Amino acid sequence: MIKKYKKRILIAIVVLFVAFFVWQRYFKTKTNDANESTVVKRETVIESVSDSGKMQPVTFANLSFEVPTTIAWVGAEIGDHVQKDQILIKIDRNQLSAQIFAAKLDVEKAIAQEQLARRKWDDYKPEEREQFIMGTEHARALLSATQSQWKKTELVSPIEGIVTQQDARVAEIASGTVIRIIDPNKMQIEALMSESDITYLHLDQKARITFDAFNDEVFDARITQIDPESTVLQDVTYYRTILTLEKPDERMRSGMSVDVDIIIQQKENVLTVPLRFVRSDDMGDYVFIKKGEVFEKQYVSTGVEGDNGNVEILKGLVEGQEIFAIYEKKNG
Repeated sequence: MIKKYKKRILIAIVVLFVAFFVWQRYFKTKTNDANESTVVKRETVIESVSDSGKMQPVTFANLSFEVPTTIAWVGAEIGDHVQKDQILIKIDRNQLSAQIFAAKLDVEKAIAQEQLARRKWDDYKPEEREQFIMGTEHARALLSATQSQWKKTELVSPIEGIVTQQDARVAEIASGTVIRIIDPNKMQIEALMSESDITYLHLDQKARITFDAFNDEVFDARITQIDPESTVLQDVTYYRTILTLEKPDERMRSGMSVDVDIIIQQKENVLTVPLRFVRSDDMGDYVFIKKGEVFEKQYVSTGVEGDNGNVEILKGLVEGQEIFAIYEKKNG
């Protein structure tokens, strides 16, 4: 009998423990949820549109040869600092030298033919004289054009900057962009803004920039260019938007990924409440206030919805007033 009695006591204790646990997890939680409250306070409300972007150089040069040809000399590598007008790469000039030599011979031949003809100039018809003159001029023009190609056998930097791409190798054939130079001291942010957001944007608009590489640091920027023509990517329409940093940082590098938050509206020292406390019905927006032991609806007029989850209250509440979030209890 004693063992059965102890067993019953143990079962009763377990049942009470389970009941207490259920009460703690369900009934008490629901009561606390029903009584969640906050007070109306004054804050700065910021509404923005967001997108991603890339750091890009303002000044850069992509250099290439006009025709595929053999590389003869390389004078710059990735990471090198180069000066304006510095020679970077040369191609094989042997073939061009032969072309120039042949062009000079053609000029000498044309001149000789014209001089010979001039000894009996009156014996030729006007159109024949013109042919001799034109032959000489044509040969000289071809020589000039061939000689002008001599400078094109060298890639010369048009800017001072850093080499970020260099694909030339001696004895290899060069084609396409061979070398890229950027000015690392002048950087900008390029973002593609959707057509649904572009209507909110304008020049000189402020923005907040965060970098994947710099944890939670926030940098100020402003819009300096919005392309008038759209860019379509995967059937989605975007507009290229350029932003300039107010205070550039030497840690920033070309190609870095950034998050762009462009401020649409900003209001300071306005009444705010968390947006989750605001409900709506056919009569408008409202919050719950408490009168005695009863919760009542208080209709309000709202303004700017902030990025931090708060909403501006234009009418219906006063600073310091307590409001409540009422949640319906579900059966079961």
